[in-house]
Amino acid sequence: MLLNAGVFAILWFFRYKNQELPLHSIELFKTGNLVSLIFFLATSLLQISFFFSIQKVNTSFFYFSIFLVMLSVTMLILSNYFYEKDIKIILISGFLMTQIILLASTLSVALSSQKNFYVFRTLFIFLTISALGLIFVFLKVYMFKDDSAYYEAGNKRADAGAILGAAVWGGNKPSPILRERINKGYEIYNKKYVPRLIVTGGGSKNEMTEAEVAKNELIKYGIDPKSLEIENTSNSTLEQILWIRDFLYKSRNWKKIILVSDNFHLFRSKEICKFNNMDSDTFSSDTPLSTEGGATFCIKETFAVVLFWISGIG
Repeated sequence: MLLNAGVFAILWFFRYKNQELPLHSIELFKTGNLVSLIFFLATSLLQISFFFSIQKVNTSFFYFSIFLVMLSVTMLILSNYFYEKDIKIILISGFLMTQIILLASTLSVALSSQKNFYVFRTLFIFLTISALGLIFVFLKVYMFKDDSAYYEAGNKRADAGAILGAAVWGGNKPSPILRERINKGYEIYNKKYVPRLIVTGGGSKNEMTEAEVAKNELIKYGIDPKSLEIENTSNSTLEQILWIRDFLYKSRNWKKIILVSDNFHLFRSKEICKFNNMDSDTFSSDTPLSTEGGATFCIKETFAVVLFWISGIG
C-alpha cells in the first residue's frame, strides 16, 4: 500500500509539473486527480483487507504486485525525462496499463475464496475495466455539446475567443477544418460575444504558422488587427492553452474565454482549461464529418483525454 501511495504521489507531482502549476494548488476532485485517487483507494482498500484476512495471500501475487509497482514507477519517471512526445505517450500508456493490471490482479485475488492468484481471471478483469473506461470516455467525447445555446439570448459575454489551431494547406492556406474554426471565431466576434480573438498554432518549416494564416483570414473578413492576439509557436492543444493562461488570462485578470474548435476536440480542450483554473465556454465549428470520420476522431480524442487525465500531457 505504501509503495502504491508513493506511485500516486509521484504521478501528481509530475502532472502538476507538466502543467507548470504549484503543488499547493492540487484539488482532489479535478477529474484527473479523482480518477487516479479512485485507482489508489480501490487497490489500497483491497490490500488492507488482505492484511487483516485470516488467510495469507500467496507469495506469487505479492511478488507480482511489487514488480508491477516498480515497473510503473520506472515508466512514470522515464516519461518525464524524454522530450519526444511519442515516447512519452508509450511510457504513460505503459504506466496506466500496469496500474490497471495491479487493480485487476488485486480484484482477482479478492474474489478467490482461497486468496489465490489466477492469470486468466486477472486478464478478464483487466480487459473489462479497460473497455468500460474507454467506452465511458468515448461517449463523453462523442456526445459533448457546446455552450452556444447559452449565448443565443445575447446577454452573455466572455473576455476573448480562442481559435485553436489546425493544419495549413499549401504553405499559406487554411485547411477545411481550420477554415471552419476561423468562420466560427468570426461569428462569435461579429455577434459581440467577445471583444477580441486569439489565434493559435505553430507551423512546419517553410510554411506560415496556423496562427498567421488564421490572422490573415480574419483581417480579410474585416476584423481590426488590434483585436487579435497571436500565439504562433505551439505544437499542441495543451501548449496553446498554457500560453493563453500565462500571457493573457492571468495577466489580464480575465474571467472567461470561449474555445472555438471542432466538437470532438472541445471536451479535452475544456478539461485542460478546468485543470488550469480557467473558466471556459465552448463553440463548435461547423466542420462536416461522416459518421465514420467522426468516430475515428473521437477514438483518437478518447486516448488523448485519458492521457491528459493521467499525466497532464495534452
